[in-house]
Amino acid sequence: MTIRPLSVLTALLYSQLYLLPAHAEESLSLSSLKEMSLEDILQVEIVSKKAESKNSAAGIVSVVTHDDIKRYGANNLADVLNRVTSIYMLSTYIWSNSTAAVRGDALTHVNNHTLVLINGRPFRDSAYGGLNETMFRDFPIHHIEQIEVIRGSGSVLYGSNAFTGVINIVTKKQQDNALTLRGRYGSFNTGQVESEFAWKNDEAAITGAVRHRASDGWLFSAIDENSQPANFRNDDGDISASLWGEWKDFNFNLFVVNNQHNHWGSVPIGSGQPIENERLFFDTGYKHQINKHWLSTWNITFNKFSQNYNLPVQGQLYLTDLYENNVLFEQTHFFNFFENKLNFLVGGLVEWREGGVTQMSQPNTLAPYTSLKSSIYGETSYSLFDNLKLSVGGQWHRFDNLKAAPQGVIDNGEATEGVVGRTGLVYEFSSNLGAKLLYNQAYRSPSAGELGANSSLVQGNRNIKPELIESSDAQIFYHTQDYQVSLTAFRSRVSNLIVRVPVANTNPVRLQYSNAGSAEFEGLELETEAKLFEGLSWKGAYTFQTNRDENNQNNKTQMPNHMAKIGLSFDATPDLQISAFDTYFSAAKVVSTSLAVNPAANSYHNLSVNTNYRLDSWLGFAHTKHITFTFYLENLLDEKFYYPEFNRKIINTIPASPGRSLFGEMSIEF
Repeated sequence: MTIRPLSVLTALLYSQLYLLPAHAEESLSLSSLKEMSLEDILQVEIVSKKAESKNSAAGIVSVVTHDDIKRYGANNLADVLNRVTSIYMLSTYIWSNSTAAVRGDALTHVNNHTLVLINGRPFRDSAYGGLNETMFRDFPIHHIEQIEVIRGSGSVLYGSNAFTGVINIVTKKQQDNALTLRGRYGSFNTGQVESEFAWKNDEAAITGAVRHRASDGWLFSAIDENSQPANFRNDDGDISASLWGEWKDFNFNLFVVNNQHNHWGSVPIGSGQPIENERLFFDTGYKHQINKHWLSTWNITFNKFSQNYNLPVQGQLYLTDLYENNVLFEQTHFFNFFENKLNFLVGGLVEWREGGVTQMSQPNTLAPYTSLKSSIYGETSYSLFDNLKLSVGGQWHRFDNLKAAPQGVIDNGEATEGVVGRTGLVYEFSSNLGAKLLYNQAYRSPSAGELGANSSLVQGNRNIKPELIESSDAQIFYHTQDYQVSLTAFRSRVSNLIVRVPVANTNPVRLQYSNAGSAEFEGLELETEAKLFEGLSWKGAYTFQTNRDENNQNNKTQMPNHMAKIGLSFDATPDLQISAFDTYFSAAKVVSTSLAVNPAANSYHNLSVNTNYRLDSWLGFAHTKHITFTFYLENLLDEKFYYPEFNRKIINTIPASPGRSLFGEMSIEF
C-alpha cells in the first residue's frame, strides 16, 4: 500500500529533534511511586475542566496513566481503552477499531455516544458525529501522560456526543529536554517507528511524538451478505504526529494523521476495499489569571476530516469523498471564593461546520451543508461542610442549518434548541471512605448525514430532534495509600433515538431518519487497584450491564452483559518488568433474523503479556540514558473471537482477531 508521508510536516518535526539537548526524561521510579498514594497520583480535569482529585470529582471516572501504558503494553490506543472499566472496543465492516462502547451502549456503527477530547478540547466530526477510527488506531500512545474516562454523561460542559462516555487524552507537558527513538517489528510483517521529544526553557515548552506504521495485515476471512466467501488482508499504513506547546499564557495542541488500509467495505459484501482517512486537529488557547478569584480561558479549535472509499450503487462501486471543516470558538471563566469552598464556571461557544459527501458519476449522497452550533453553560460546586460537596450545572444549546435542505429532505425551517442539567453530591465519611450520588442529562445532536442525506437508499430529515439521556449513578469508594476500590450502580434511560425507518411506496425500499423508540440501561461496576507488596501491583474491574427496548424486551444492544479485566505487574529487578493483562467479555447477543453464516460472537479472553528490560547495565551505559527492549505478546491463548454485526444485522458476526501475535520493540533515550 502506498503511503503519502505528509513529508513537509514530518521533516519539520524531525528537524526539531536534533536541536534538543541530550538529556533523558526519567519516568516515575518505583521508589517515588511508593511515596505517593494512589489518590495523589490520580488527579483529573475531565469532570469540571479543572484539576481535582478523582475521588472528590462529581463524576464516575477511570484513569489510565502513562506508567500503565508502559507496563502492560499496547499496539494502539484501542488496546489501551479495551482494558478500561466498562469499555468494549469494537470494529465494524467499514471502520476498524472505531467504536468505544461504554456501559453496553452501541446502537450503530458510528461511535456517536462517546466524545473524545485531546487535552480537554473536542475531537469531533460533523458529517456522522462519531468517526473515531484515526484516534483509536493512530494516536502516538507514548505521548500520552494519562487517559481520563467519564463513565456516564458530560454534555453540560462538553455538549453533543458526551452521551454515555467521555474520553480525555492528556498528552505529556512540561517535560525536561529529551529525545526517544523507537523501532517495533512483529507479526504480519508489521513495522513501526516512533519518536518522542521534549524541550523547555523559562517561558516556553513543547512536547511531541511522530509515528509511522506499515503492516501486511492479518487474513480476514468471513461469509458476506450474499453468502459468498470474503478473504483479504487488512493491510494498513499510517503516519501521525501529536504536538503540545506553551509560551507564557498561550498554548496549542496538534494531532494530524494520514491512514490508509483495507476494510471489508461500506457494506459487508465482497473481498475488501481500500479506504483512506486524513484528519487534522488543532487547538490554540489563551489563559489569563485576572485576579486571585478569576481565571479566564479562550480557545479556538479546528477539526478537519476527509475520507475516501468505494460505495456501491446498484451493484457498481463508485469512489466516495467525504470532507468537512469545523471551527469552534469557546471561552470559559472560573471563579473561586471562600478559600476554594465555592467554585463556579460560566462559558459559551459558537461552532461553525461545513462539509459534504460527493460520489463520482452519481448525485451527492450528502449535499454540501453549513450549520452553526452555539451554547451557554455554567456549573457551581460548594463545600457545604469539609466533607460534603454539592455540584449543580446546566447548558442551553441551539443548532441552526444555514443552507436550504436538499430536494426531498423534510425541513420545517426551525432551529433546534434544548437544555440539559446535572447535579451531584460527594460525601467523604472519612479520609479513606466516601460516596457519590449523581444525576445527569445529556444529548446528541443529529449529524449532518442524518439531517441531509439524499442517496438512493437513505434520506435525511431536518425535523428530527436530538437524542436524550437521563442517568443516575451511586458510588461508594474506599482508598488508602496502597489500595483503592469502588462500587458503582448506574441506570439510564435514552429517548428520541434516531433510527432509519422505511419510506412508504418506494422500490427499492428507501430509508429515512426519524425519532423512534427508547432504551434503558442499568448495571454494576467494581473497580480495584492496589500495590500488593514491593514491586507487585494489581488492576482489576468487573462490569455487569443489561439493557432493554421500549417494549421491555431485553438486549436492545448486542453488547456483552459481563466484562472482567485483570492486570498484574511485577518489577522483578530494577531493570526487568513483567506484566500480564486479561480482558474477558461474555458472549454478544444474536439478532434472530440475521444469517448465521459466520462463527458466533462467543465469550472470550484476550490475554496479553508485556516485558520491559533495560539494557543499560548490560551494555555499560549511564542510567540516565536508557536502552529498553520490549516484548509484547497479544492474545496468548490464541483465541479466535468475533464481533456482532450490529448495524445492518443481515449477517451475524465479523472476524475480530487474527489469533496470537508477537511484537518486539527497542527504544533508546538520549
